[in-house]
Amino acid sequence: MRPWSLLAVASLVLCWTAAGRAHPPVRAAAPAWSEVYPNVRADLAAGRPLVIHVTVPLCDNAALDCGASWAGQPGRLETNLYWGAIFGARRIFERPRSAWTRDELSKGDAVLLERAVYRRSVPARLWGLDAAAPIEQLVVLQAVHGAHIDRALRELWTRATAGSELEIGDGETKRRVRVHVAGYAGHNRLMDGVALPRLDAKAERAPVASFVLACYSDRYFTEPLERAGSTNLVSTSAFMAPEGYLIDAVARGLGDNLDERALTEQVIRTYAAWQRISVGQARWVFRARRRR
Repeated sequence: MRPWSLLAVASLVLCWTAAGRAHPPVRAAAPAWSEVYPNVRADLAAGRPLVIHVTVPLCDNAALDCGASWAGQPGRLETNLYWGAIFGARRIFERPRSAWTRDELSKGDAVLLERAVYRRSVPARLWGLDAAAPIEQLVVLQAVHGAHIDRALRELWTRATAGSELEIGDGETKRRVRVHVAGYAGHNRLMDGVALPRLDAKAERAPVASFVLACYSDRYFTEPLERAGSTNLVSTSAFMAPEGYLIDAVARGLGDNLDERALTEQVIRTYAAWQRISVGQARWVFRARRRR
């Protein structure tokens, strides 16, 4: 081959290499969390609300260190670490400039102490819908007496693996809605050696997506939930604080129809900001769902 031919070939190789660097392969956008559950988008297209139910067992000093005597009284709503304290679920959702408006606050019994329902509007375009009206998103927070944490565990498991509906509202304005995501925020009861309830093989089940904000929840919850048909969208791989700002971050990410990794990243950055740690440190706490 002549010298000028070698130079030409080398030049072409360099051009192709540079072009490859300048124009990397285009990656397809990650699917939104809801794509695994097509009934969610169908409900929204029909004008129904997106509903996230979160079970919150109150912190109990008899089971773990809640930081102070007042923060760990398992039946005291107004000061409990996970409910009425400064970073508690209800306190965070009702803080100034919150994205949420409270629609309902109802007292329960000695076990299911209180339920609060919050609402916000979400642009329909985030769900690929052309509807002129925005989507209604509801978050239902259920406070459970800390001494009855096993009930809270069953609440999560049943709603995530079997599906459920709720009646919300007051007086004649009550309506029945379907729960699309079941969440849990509190102490990891499975770390105490408690087992998850058995699934009823004969029962009709319609599993929904889930998330578990509790210490080491990926290790204890992800596999059994997913075997039962529930995608565990946000889980943890370390000790952590399952506080209200995380519920808020997850709920907003679900309403915005993020993909799973973006949802976890939003939670990571929220945790870093509120805990005043680096994003890198927070990233060790949370993990995206393992893909098989």
